[in-house]
Amino acid sequence: MARRGFGSLTIGLTTILALFGCTSAEEPPELEREPKQVGTELDAVDASDLQLPLIVEPLELVEPDWDLDVKHLGDVFLSAGSSEDRLDFSAVDSNGTTLWQAQRPTGCTGFTVTADSEGKPLAVLTDSASDESCSTEVTASAYDLESGEQRWGPADVPGPLHGPGTVFSPADDDGETDDGEAVALDSDSGEVADEESSTSRVLGEYQGTILSVDQDTLSASDGGDTAWEIPLADHNWSVEGLTAFPEQVDGLIHLDAHDGSGPVIDAETGDVLDESASEIARDANSEMIITRDEQGLTVIDETGTNELPVSLPEPVVLEAAVGGLIYLREGESLRVHNAATGSIARGYPAEGSGIVAVPDVFTSRGVGTLRAGDRTLLATDRVVEESTEG
Repeated sequence: MARRGFGSLTIGLTTILALFGCTSAEEPPELEREPKQVGTELDAVDASDLQLPLIVEPLELVEPDWDLDVKHLGDVFLSAGSSEDRLDFSAVDSNGTTLWQAQRPTGCTGFTVTADSEGKPLAVLTDSASDESCSTEVTASAYDLESGEQRWGPADVPGPLHGPGTVFSPADDDGETDDGEAVALDSDSGEVADEESSTSRVLGEYQGTILSVDQDTLSASDGGDTAWEIPLADHNWSVEGLTAFPEQVDGLIHLDAHDGSGPVIDAETGDVLDESASEIARDANSEMIITRDEQGLTVIDETGTNELPVSLPEPVVLEAAVGGLIYLREGESLRVHNAATGSIARGYPAEGSGIVAVPDVFTSRGVGTLRAGDRTLLATDRVVEESTEG
C-alpha cells in the first residue's frame, strides 16, 4: 500500500518510446506463422543497473525481448520483438514462462487481445501474405491466448487493425485509417459483426462487446443482443465527434468527444463514470479508477468519487496506477502520489541510480510489465531468493 508523508521523488527518465519503421519487400521472407508451443521458463535478469519500484522489489524480473506495446488478459501477456525481417510474437504468463511464439511480417504490428462469449482469452494477430507493410490484403487470425491453438481465421479484413479491440479499417497511401469504414469482428467467429442500422458507426470492440453510435444513441451489443444504450442527447454528445481512444483500460470505455477528452464508461453496465477525461488509468489491485481532466486527478472507487489535491501542469502525463500509487511524468521527471490522499509518496528506494523502470501493465495479483528506457521487463510471481552468503 502507499506510504504517506515521504519526501518528493523526482527521477530522471530516459526516452521510453521506440519508433518502428516498416520496410517493404517484393518477396516477404518465409515465416513461422503458426504459433509454436514453447513452455520454457525465462531466466531472471540482473536489474542492478535499474531503479525499480518498491512494489516489485521482492519479485524476479525477466526480459521477453519485446519492442511493441504489451497487451494482457488475465495472467498472460502478449507482445513482439522487432528485427530487420520479422516480428517475433510471444505469449508469456505471470510466472515468466513463454507459452507460445509466432512470426509475422515487420509491418504487421497491429494485434490485440479479446475474449469470446465464454470469457476465454484470445490473441488476435494480423498478417498479409503479399504486403510486408501489412496495409493491403490484410487478414486476422485468433488464437487461444494461453495455448496458441487457432480459434478462427485467417479472416479477410478491410485494412490494418484500427482498434480498440478487433476493429479494422482501410488505410490510405499515408497509412491513415478511415473511421467511417471501420468494421468489428465477432470474437467467436471472426466474421464481421452485424450492424443494427446502416447509419451506425463502429467505435470499438471490448472483449466481445461491440460499441457503435448512430444519430441518436450510443449502443453496446453482445452476441447480437443489445447490452445497454445511452441517448446522445442526455450528455450533449455529437455523433460526428465521438471516437474511441486507441488505448483502452480493461473493463472501461474511454471516448473522445472531439476535443481530446470525453466520457469514461463502465463496459459491462454502461454507467458513465466520468463525463470528460483526457487520460485514465486503473489500479487492478485496488480496483480504483483514476481519471485526469482540466481540474486535476479524480479517483473513483466503490466508496464514490474523490478529487485529489494534485497540481497538474499541461505537460504532465498519467503513466500508471499500481498498488495504491499514481505515477506521473513531466518531461524527464517522474513523481509518485498516494492514490487515496494525493500526497507525495515514496515509490522507489530512497537511494539508487540507473535507469528508472516505470510500471506499465499490471494484473490484480501485482505482477506486470515495466518500461526501462528501451527495455520491457516482466515482474513475475517468482520471489527473489535471498542470498545466504556472508
